[in-house]
Amino acid sequence: MKRTIIVFAALLQQLAPAQAHGRPVTATVYHEWYHGRTTYCGQTFQFWGISAAHPWLPCGTRVTVRHRGRVLTVPITDTCECNSIDLSAGAASRLGVPIDGIATVSISY
Repeated sequence: MKRTIIVFAALLQQLAPAQAHGRPVTATVYHEWYHGRTTYCGQTFQFWGISAAHPWLPCGTRVTVRHRGRVLTVPITDTCECNSIDLSAGAASRLGVPIDGIATVSISY
C-alpha cells in the first residue's frame, strides 16, 4: 500500500508542474484568412484581437502564455488540429512571436 501511494504521488508530481509553472510548446499564428470567420466556440475571430486555439482545452479556458520575458493571458476561443497553440496576430505581436513563423512559448492554465 505504501509503495502504491508513493508511485501515485510521483505521478501527480510530474503532472502538477506542467500546469503550475508552464510547459514549453510550439506557438504558431492563425492565418489572416480566418479573420471574420466563426470559431468553434461561436465567436467571430479577430486577426488582431487577443485569442488562441488549442487542440483539447475547452472554450473559455484562460491560458497564460510566456515568451522571452513577456506574459499574456489569452482565452481559448477555437480548437485546432495541432499539437501546440495557435495565437491570434494581436496576441503574437504582444508576446514578440513572429507573425509569419513559429516560436517556443511556455503555457499554463
